[in-house]
Amino acid sequence: MTNQNMGKLLVIDDDAIVTETIGILFDQELTVLSAENGMDGITIAQTELPDLILLDVKMPDMDGYETCRRLQDYQETASIPIIFLTAKNESTDEAKGLELGAIDYIAKPIVPQIIKARIKNHMTQKRQRDELENLSSIDALTGIANRRRLDEYLETEWRRAARNKYSVSLMMIDIDHFKSFNDTYGHQAGDDCLRDVASAIAASPQRPSDLVARYGGEEFCVVLPDTPEESGREIAERVRASVEDLAIKHTGSPEFNVVTVSVGVASAEPANEDFGFYGLIKIADEHLYHAKNSGRNQVSSKS
Repeated sequence: MTNQNMGKLLVIDDDAIVTETIGILFDQELTVLSAENGMDGITIAQTELPDLILLDVKMPDMDGYETCRRLQDYQETASIPIIFLTAKNESTDEAKGLELGAIDYIAKPIVPQIIKARIKNHMTQKRQRDELENLSSIDALTGIANRRRLDEYLETEWRRAARNKYSVSLMMIDIDHFKSFNDTYGHQAGDDCLRDVASAIAASPQRPSDLVARYGGEEFCVVLPDTPEESGREIAERVRASVEDLAIKHTGSPEFNVVTVSVGVASAEPANEDFGFYGLIKIADEHLYHAKNSGRNQVSSKS
């Protein structure tokens, strides 16, 4: 069984001995994925998002340099570190690989002790960079993703959905009468309310691919990849109900006397649309406006 906490290493090489050797070296430490050619390697990289790629320069369908270029054309794989593997040992070849953005260059035949040490070093550096990146992507107050992370993630999932021809659903969520809540109970209570609502929203989506983010102020957003509109509405209704069930007292809410949220849901299949992911945000925001104008504490997917 694969350990989900293991790092992922992708080996793109048509030499089965190299792939097998690396698999044995990292059997208990990393999940080792493999591909025998560049096209398959790109597909696996887009699907699995490995932490590190070992890429052979000489392969049958396209060489490693072209594979590297294509990997860097896709936003989701552009930042994955690449180490070139090659039987060549000339400085010009090494320079070409480094100019393309590779972080290292290892000559064949590989020496197990050396390649293990270098891969472990690069994996450690990758984890450190990821930790710093995660810290810069978290909203300090609520502990969920921030607007920067939302934009990056939604763009990535929009591109992925366009390639794989499935729908993306998006929820825009707004706390009803939040200004009145702050005026009544004070900003400290307002911050506590935001944290509680964020936790309730984050508990509603069920899949690791669903992203919950703070959009700004008292607004939140949920990205639901591979989710049609009907399923998006069902999850949105769970979100709405879970916030109401918190029963946070709100005398400034004339309709309900507890904290509630209004939710707008938009769904689209990117392959069939001529607008980008910002267009999906705009539609969801219009539906949110409709929900608030129709009485609040409800879900709307209609303008």
